[in-house]
Amino acid sequence: MKFLIPLIALCLFLGTGTAKAQWTVIDPSNIAQSIVNSSKSLVQESTTAQNMINNFKETVKIYQQAKKYYDALQAVNNLVRDARKVQQTVLMLGDISGYYVNNYKKMLTDP
Repeated sequence: MKFLIPLIALCLFLGTGTAKAQWTVIDPSNIAQSIVNSSKSLVQESTTAQNMINNFKETVKIYQQAKKYYDALQAVNNLVRDARKVQQTVLMLGDISGYYVNNYKKMLTDP
């Protein structure tokens, strides 16, 4: 028994080989698929960015049209306001002229 245990230990010690490094495993199809997926993602993101730019340009165009319409309405509003002022001035001049004519007639008929 004393002889058996060291013999088993010696066999186990000699039975183990030297440690060797394992070769790295590379999957080229996985790398290629990853590159393809990345390029598809970039194409999709660039398409999305282009769509956003086009939408922004359309929004700018709509804003400019609305601003032009608003400016035209503001000009018409100012024109109408000025026309009302002119109308009121002419009516006031008519009233003053009427008062003047009536009072002048009264003065002429006054003994």
